[in-house]
Amino acid sequence: MVDQCIVFTEGAGALVEVCGISILERLLRTLQRCGFRSAIILSRTPELLGDHISRPSWARLDLTVTVCKSSSEAATASDIAEVWPERQPALLLVKGNAVLDPRLLRLLASQNETSALVDSAVPPDIGPLVAPAPKTKRGEFTGIALIQYEWTKKQSGPIESALVAGLEQGDVITIDVADQPVYSTSLRREMRPFWFFAPSPSTKATAERILLNAAQKGALDIPAWIHAPIEKFLISYLCQTPITPNQLTIACNVVAWVTTALLATGHLNWGIGLALIVGILDGLDGKQARVKMETTKKGKIEHWFDAFFEWSWWIALAFHFRVSGELPDAFIYLGLLILGEGLDAVAKGLILFRTGRIIDELGAFERVVRLIGGRRNVYIWILAIALMLGAPAKGFVTMAWLEIATAAVHLPRAVWTLSRRREQRQPVSLD
Repeated sequence: MVDQCIVFTEGAGALVEVCGISILERLLRTLQRCGFRSAIILSRTPELLGDHISRPSWARLDLTVTVCKSSSEAATASDIAEVWPERQPALLLVKGNAVLDPRLLRLLASQNETSALVDSAVPPDIGPLVAPAPKTKRGEFTGIALIQYEWTKKQSGPIESALVAGLEQGDVITIDVADQPVYSTSLRREMRPFWFFAPSPSTKATAERILLNAAQKGALDIPAWIHAPIEKFLISYLCQTPITPNQLTIACNVVAWVTTALLATGHLNWGIGLALIVGILDGLDGKQARVKMETTKKGKIEHWFDAFFEWSWWIALAFHFRVSGELPDAFIYLGLLILGEGLDAVAKGLILFRTGRIIDELGAFERVVRLIGGRRNVYIWILAIALMLGAPAKGFVTMAWLEIATAAVHLPRAVWTLSRRREQRQPVSLD
């Protein structure tokens, strides 16, 4: 897999801002997250781009970026060959005004021969955004290719024209976006790989909608279906600010631990009210990171923070219900909740380890269970309803039994799925 890239730019499209950062900045951040170590930018106006790239950006610190001058507005094959890194038989070539799904970058980077990415079935909603794409008989050229040095040396004129000609003549391998899997492991849902070019003022809203939609994870519970549009609305404004995902994580945790104190001291109205707000705040940091390409490996630690404050809530509630006398057996129900969570974690872990998917994606039944099964958002809604009915302790009891029921559904399903997979792998005897 190649880890070096040449970005060729034409005009000022690469500097157009979408969701708070320029197209070029987004591309460089995406390249880093796809495992690239260096990128060479070719431009007729290197001073302008150099000034833009020189601005501090922690989100691409591990990517070495060099800006070089091209001989003309449209980078030529000679320009590419001149700046080609030594001892690199192949590299990725990308238009600087292109916004690309990371899956497409990884796909091209894994090729072994000169290949170009086309789209033979452009969705109608992105039509205006890809209007500048060169059209070939195999599809519209997306602006990304893997090229070999020996192939490049044989070309003349603009490199994009050479690639289009190669696609037409069959000298360049065609890879079609329309043929790629639509399932996204990171988002836990189906989403066609997206691509488009720098938008005009009239199409900018469409471009931002695509990026905001691409930040939404799937396999949601009922409360999360309510949270999702609220989070999307908030992120559409937050992404225009310098606020980082880590800052959003800290803000969420501060509110969450205040919630713990309120629940432990019996201020249930305020505590559960804040817990409902945390349900929304907790989704903002991940969305901000995905929209602005600021994801990091350390960001996964946030899930541990979530687990800590989540369990602090249930312990605080058990403490309050026991001390107040509303539920003398509160800690027994807390134990049931812990048991159910533990068994459910075993089932989920087995499926994830063996299949690479979460248990909620195994089928329609599991997706229904996800909607109403035991998890934090659902618990808080149960508590909120119970509080309005004047019986918060009964809400706590319901939580515990719901988690036991969820584990009772997931465990047999996990065992059955793994046994089926084992049977399918067994060789068939010919005796």
